[in-house]
Amino acid sequence: MGSQMTKIKTQPDLIRALKKAASLELSADDVHRQRVSFVMGTLKEKSDITRAKVEQVLAKQDGRRVA
Repeated sequence: MGSQMTKIKTQPDLIRALKKAASLELSADDVHRQRVSFVMGTLKEKSDITRAKVEQVLAKQDGRRVA
């Protein structure tokens, strides 16, 4: 199996696309959506925490008012 691992190659087009994506600046809105997505993804399947609650907590942490 060791020799098979050394034969795996990443396509150059994929490497270029990843480098380009990594160099892009994210907007505050993009970062917020990623934070919400991260939190939602870490919750247990049976969690009763809603996306709205996550939005509310993050807004409070950021010092924003929530309606």
